[in-house]
Amino acid sequence: MSNKNINAYSFYRYLISNGYYFDKKLIENYLLSLKVKPFTILTGNSGTGKTKLSQLFAKYINSEIIDPKIEPNEDKEKYVNIKGKINYSSWSNQGWTLEKSNFENYIPLKHCEEPLDILINDTPTEGQMMIGIQLFYDSVDLKNHMKTLYNENNLKGRYNKNTPEIDIKINCQGIKELLDDYSEIDNYVLLEQNSNKSAYEKGYWMLNMKIFDYLPFKKGFVPCKIIIDGIKSFAKLRITPRFKFNKTTKIMEILTEKKGQKVELKLKINNKDFKNFKPKWDCDKPNENVEKIETHKNADDKYIIVPVGANWTDNTNIIGYYNVITNEYHSTPAYDFIQKAENDSKNPYFLILDEMNLSHVERYFADFLSAIESKEEIPLYGKDRTIKLPENIFLIGTVNVDETTYMFSPKVLDRANTIEFDTLDAIDYMNNNINTEDFNGNIEYLQSPLIDSDISDLNIEELKEVLSNISYNGNNLWDILANELTIFQKTLKSSGFDFGFRVINEILRFMIVSWKYEKTPTEWNNWQRYFDAQIKQKILPKLHGSEKAIGDVLIKLFNNCLNNRENNENPKNFKIKTENARYPSSAMKLQNMAKVLSQQRYVSFIN
Repeated sequence: MSNKNINAYSFYRYLISNGYYFDKKLIENYLLSLKVKPFTILTGNSGTGKTKLSQLFAKYINSEIIDPKIEPNEDKEKYVNIKGKINYSSWSNQGWTLEKSNFENYIPLKHCEEPLDILINDTPTEGQMMIGIQLFYDSVDLKNHMKTLYNENNLKGRYNKNTPEIDIKINCQGIKELLDDYSEIDNYVLLEQNSNKSAYEKGYWMLNMKIFDYLPFKKGFVPCKIIIDGIKSFAKLRITPRFKFNKTTKIMEILTEKKGQKVELKLKINNKDFKNFKPKWDCDKPNENVEKIETHKNADDKYIIVPVGANWTDNTNIIGYYNVITNEYHSTPAYDFIQKAENDSKNPYFLILDEMNLSHVERYFADFLSAIESKEEIPLYGKDRTIKLPENIFLIGTVNVDETTYMFSPKVLDRANTIEFDTLDAIDYMNNNINTEDFNGNIEYLQSPLIDSDISDLNIEELKEVLSNISYNGNNLWDILANELTIFQKTLKSSGFDFGFRVINEILRFMIVSWKYEKTPTEWNNWQRYFDAQIKQKILPKLHGSEKAIGDVLIKLFNNCLNNRENNENPKNFKIKTENARYPSSAMKLQNMAKVLSQQRYVSFIN
């Protein structure tokens, strides 16, 4: 990708727009890990996107970005007045489904909602497209304001008739961005839909994303800005197409017979009229008033991918060496890249070591591991000088899991967050069956790896000062974390996989940046989600051994991850649910390891 403007609400949305689908928690864990320590290990099967994730993040944050995170300016931007309603969703979900009548002058809704002839598995009936327009906002102040209005109007529960209306100002540029190109058709559009509960019970479908090829709207969220009662907020809009059809006897027989299976839906859309729709804009030209954050005009020089060779036995392949014959220093691309990062301290740089475990990591990377920990300089081979790792450089190691690679030692794993990449199911990948809801926390904080870069300098007393001011169920979070860490530490001691001060400190630092990402709540009810990530990223990666060596430990660790820790559950037979596991992702990993151990008599974290 060459340098260009990136119009994306977040890195997560940017990945989706480029055809890369990752679990949202994995993205959060990766970005939060960068804040705690500049060394991260990404492990998983080949082709799961480990290298691409780091490459695209480097591009995303170092490109010229059209940023929705700019304070709305009424004088500079034109706004469209829309009506909304005060209801439960307006504050609990921070958004609405808006009235379509408000948009008649701006987007061609009526041209999409005409009655249509349809075929379901070639059986004819009639139906109608139903277009929804959803708006979600960011501002906590606006959420509190909407909650106050909800309570002042004595509204109760989720559903209320005749809820009061409010005026919403939406910048017209955001509404313009909803419009997109489409493909003209002369006959039926073929979609595949699941015969799901909404279809065979209620007679409607949320349509396959392919429908956007034939409708003049963008799929996914579009950033915008809004003003309500003088409160300004960043927001996002999206179009949601739904299709309602007549439930004839024959159609219902087909849908009931095909429950949970795919059926063919053919829609006869006359979409040529879309071109005749002329929006009545009273606005400036598109993008004219969209402000930009210009970080660097060439994102491609802010990362480098260095393939690790199987013959690497020292660090000369990374930082070069002094040639005594030519009396010159033999540089490397990585060495030049580190120096470039040192001369540009305001921007993050990413050194990606691809297939890092093709050779013994301890042989060629030991100096880097020490420098990361001590922040001392690295001696250059054959020359009486050194090189310092600048604070704006991030080291990313990708690890493929197969028989040609070497296992990492505890020395390496202690000094990194190890993030596992799972394979996305083919059917989900091919049909875009992914969660497209955006990050819920402070996106700007999450996506800025240099913010709080000094978090690694906090000592135990400073960590305690922060975490002691956070509560959970009336208890001090510091005390809760101390107890949880002690439970896992004692379990591991019996098998020689104990962890010390370094791991404890880094887990606590990760908890602090996660708390800040979640907008620093005094009562933090979601801390277990992030502690779960740290169990999997910092504690479990060191596990490996035979059934005799670690079989009992796996069972104990698995039960540590459950709500009820006293039942001594067998991980191979236990059905993990969110309601019975306090740390579900770690429990799932331990369950998979226990199954491999049972079948092969040996297991490691990267199996």
